[in-house]
Amino acid sequence: MSKILEKCVYTQLRDYYQYQNYLTPDQSGFRPNHSTTTALLKVCNDIQAGMEQGNLTGAIFLDFAKAFDTVDHGILLQKIKKSGIGDSTLTWFQSYVSDRSQFVSISDSTSLPLPVTCGVPQGSILGPLLFTIFINDLPNVCKASTVHMYADDTVIYTSKPNLPQLEAVLQEEFTGVEKWIANNKLFLNTDKTVTMLFGTAPKLHKLQTPHLCVGTKSNGTLTTVTSLKYLGMWLDPNLSFGPHIEKLSSKLYPKLGALYRNKSCLSPAVRKQIVQQMLMPAIEYGDVVYAAAPQHTSRNLLHCITHSVALCYNVTT
Repeated sequence: MSKILEKCVYTQLRDYYQYQNYLTPDQSGFRPNHSTTTALLKVCNDIQAGMEQGNLTGAIFLDFAKAFDTVDHGILLQKIKKSGIGDSTLTWFQSYVSDRSQFVSISDSTSLPLPVTCGVPQGSILGPLLFTIFINDLPNVCKASTVHMYADDTVIYTSKPNLPQLEAVLQEEFTGVEKWIANNKLFLNTDKTVTMLFGTAPKLHKLQTPHLCVGTKSNGTLTTVTSLKYLGMWLDPNLSFGPHIEKLSSKLYPKLGALYRNKSCLSPAVRKQIVQQMLMPAIEYGDVVYAAAPQHTSRNLLHCITHSVALCYNVTT
């Protein structure tokens, strides 16, 4: 019964926010017709556009520590009220997030229950939407850069003609984001929050120090990386997608080899089903993002696809 009620409330709340156009377009998580692929397309297309204009693009990939579990209930309710929700509905939401407890059960042993004082209910229907509401105003902090989010996976980026301008903008934006995080009682894992510098190979080659210097409020400096897995896809400074295709191919070849070694035991129909279920989902994930990769970069992956087709239809390559 509780799930039915949650579903009804979720539908009404979602429809209300869609009608009011309240939720930021910079969020791809938990939205109809959006996915990790649309988020990747948005970010990668913007970076590529910067390259085509001869600019450098700097990005900060934020790593929140247990974001869903640290949502402050008071701040969440304030944001729900600010969005135009009436007092009676707000009282219902206050009751929904309050007086919850949790315990651990192992075999026949059960711990004492402890109150849950923060966080959105995990596994609930409303939880993802409530978190979206909570983090909805984060992009408003960044006036000179672009913010894109998939749930709590957040990237801040901007393009500038030179490194000093880029660092100045990103530093100012990150300082504002740190203040927002503190004001909203969230926690940022600065050890895992990293920066990445994008540009064409000639543009990056001209830099004496091809890395970004962005400081934190604790007087540290964010680490600059040259390869990063973002929403399941490996990014590199030139957006060649070489590391992603290389890692993907190395993951697929052992599976393909096992199928070839056992193909005499499998009918073509079974082989096709195995390829469709074990290989193709990995190949097709984000394929619209890395489809423009240079031919020499994608050669191994094309070789893998060719042999997969040959295996399915029992033909030689």
